[in-house]
Amino acid sequence: MTPRLLALALALSTPLVLGACSSSDDDAPTSPPVEEPGGAPPPAEPATLLDEGFDDATGAALPEGWRQVTGLVNAASQQAGSLVIDGLANESVGTAVALPASLATQGNYRIDVRFTIDSAKNTSRWVGFLYRTSDTPNLEPYTQMAVRQNATADNGTELAHRADGQWNVTDKAPFSENIDPAKTYTATVVVHGNRVRQYLDGTLLHDGELDDTRPVGGLALQATGAVLRVDHVTVKAQEEALPPLGQIFAVTEPETGASLAPTLVGSDPAQAGIASNQIMTLDASLNLHAENGESLGTLAAFLDKPGHAIPVLRLGDAATAKALVPFADARGLIDATLVSTDPALLTEARALLPRLRTALDFTQAGLGNTRNELLSIVHATNRSGSKIALVPPALLDRDAVAYLQDMLITVWAAAVDDGTAARAATVLASGVNGIVTGEAQTYADLLGKLPDGTLLRKPRIVGHRGIPGLEDENTLEGAIRAYDEGADTIESDIQLSTDGTLYIMHDGTVDRTTTSTGEFEAMSDAQIQALVTKPNGRAVPTLEAFFNEFKGKPVTHFVEIKTNKPEAVDALHALVDAHGVRDQLVVISFSQSQLKRLRERMPEVSAGFLTGVPTGTDTQRIVRQILANTQALSSTFNPSYNNLTPAILEAAKHRGTTFWPWTYRDEAIARAHYRAGTYGLTTDDAQWFGGYAARVDLPAQATVPVGQLALAGTLLRQDRKTEPLKATRYVVVESTAPYAQDGDGSLTFTGTGTATVLALHTHDQGDGQGYTLLSTPVMLTVQ
Repeated sequence: MTPRLLALALALSTPLVLGACSSSDDDAPTSPPVEEPGGAPPPAEPATLLDEGFDDATGAALPEGWRQVTGLVNAASQQAGSLVIDGLANESVGTAVALPASLATQGNYRIDVRFTIDSAKNTSRWVGFLYRTSDTPNLEPYTQMAVRQNATADNGTELAHRADGQWNVTDKAPFSENIDPAKTYTATVVVHGNRVRQYLDGTLLHDGELDDTRPVGGLALQATGAVLRVDHVTVKAQEEALPPLGQIFAVTEPETGASLAPTLVGSDPAQAGIASNQIMTLDASLNLHAENGESLGTLAAFLDKPGHAIPVLRLGDAATAKALVPFADARGLIDATLVSTDPALLTEARALLPRLRTALDFTQAGLGNTRNELLSIVHATNRSGSKIALVPPALLDRDAVAYLQDMLITVWAAAVDDGTAARAATVLASGVNGIVTGEAQTYADLLGKLPDGTLLRKPRIVGHRGIPGLEDENTLEGAIRAYDEGADTIESDIQLSTDGTLYIMHDGTVDRTTTSTGEFEAMSDAQIQALVTKPNGRAVPTLEAFFNEFKGKPVTHFVEIKTNKPEAVDALHALVDAHGVRDQLVVISFSQSQLKRLRERMPEVSAGFLTGVPTGTDTQRIVRQILANTQALSSTFNPSYNNLTPAILEAAKHRGTTFWPWTYRDEAIARAHYRAGTYGLTTDDAQWFGGYAARVDLPAQATVPVGQLALAGTLLRQDRKTEPLKATRYVVVESTAPYAQDGDGSLTFTGTGTATVLALHTHDQGDGQGYTLLSTPVMLTVQ
């Protein structure tokens, strides 16, 4: 694996002041402005490319140059001074009208559309304002501003891309009111280069980036399951660039064969250039200090240095956070992490600087690695709005680290810098996500010894709705089977009965999964308990039954809030309290409203945001959008696996972001993403992974003879079964005993002394490829 140089940042929203678009032309001055003597001429007004009010007295079905491209024939026409596009015939495929083809040569424009939604099949249907459309029968690929009739929903408005029949929604936001057919609204889209802003009635809703592989394209209007009425369309050239989304920092990391190797956070300025992050203390005058108290100059000077690392800034008080606010705004500082031992201070810092990440430092907390102490780390980290926990050396146990990661906490280790590679090997073998160290070079050297395909941290297997490949989905029997096959986590969808009980059910109706029909959330407990699932005739279980079955077992619940009812969060809160399962609970959802409600009612619980990976090949742009989404919700990123690449995973890890993609139904893709070190894979077929090697266990110390080294140990499989293991391949961490090593990793000592080694075990995934696991360090006495 070659060294990586990545440029990444969080999204920065800088609101553009925009008046009511519908009145801008009427308010224009009637005479040109007066020039001051000797002054520069006033800027030219942007060229008007189109101004259409649909008042053609000829009665033409569409204005000249306009054409209907999709939908039923003659589903669009001019009526009483408006353009009416009837998309009621299809709830998922839109009726689209393309604007004049001459606009397709443009790429930078401002589109203002005065419109309303006359009617819709249901309140989730939408109308769309399309731009950078293509010259294809269905206009794909294109980008769209979508507005639903239920505009106050989480996805009431969207910035979405359409290609190859698939949607990729990169941003969504609620509007202040639902669309009223008796009112008229103005949708505004401003596009320049790869930047776009989308407004509704002057309110900035989406501030994002586009895949700039399509720098020009046409415009269109679309109705999907709805009737769109348009009173006026204006298109002007957009000559002024939109503000950049934020400052971007270069990131370096050592050459290594490990997939998703831990990010290095350097505490020694002398080793700058090795670590991707640099930790420093910031004071209220915005001066920086090294961990040993050495002055490092100002934050401004640090950021002005070429090739600087991502700043990780220790905060000592609220005054420092407040002093940072104007500086961050002026400099566009968005790619930084704030650290403190005080969770209340981090909460305040997040409120002041919502675009900056935070990490809670537990190195002074005196915690051990009991279940309750580890759970306290999870809860305190989440309450502070952080995703990163900085833990002391006493917690660098593989099981403790894995538990925190199962609970969606990103674990950074405070390493003991004693100058030995053996200690560094212990930290690496713990599987942490990041390492804070003054000896970054020691870690870089050790990482460089690891073979390609090394996994320092085993990906977790998430049983999607149990194990639908073998059992009825979302049933207790399916969940138990998934656990028996080796799933680390059981994913389940929750909805409410009319009696207020939480049940496990995915669809809004019971038609697909049971022998009955009807809306699930319109059913009572008695009606639900009478349901029979297909094809094996199981009962529809309660969430309570899941909590009872798995309490105390080594498994995590991914509870997906499928219902839109806000009272579901209260019901979940009460059920978790009654059964004491917070140590097994993670909540995930597509609904930002439900995740925000979770933060209010259960701020200690980890959350995962279900969404999609932005399209395109620009890793920098993709990661920026991912970070913007997760930062707003203090969540992990739980996307559909489409468009997810190792480059995106590697880039985001330096910002503490973990990925939990869904839903793997293609085993070849699942194998590849497992090798890439993906944090957790959600699948219908947990049985694919049951025989996978999960951990190599060897004695911590051994006395061995001179000659070829072979150590006996144990291999733990994904399905929790064990096998005897004979290790014959190794990484030599350090050695006073002379040795010879073959290219395959086999090791022969040629003399006596001491050595520290890491045993290697490669698991063949059955497709001619595999991954390699390491043991913890073994201290050898060679006699």
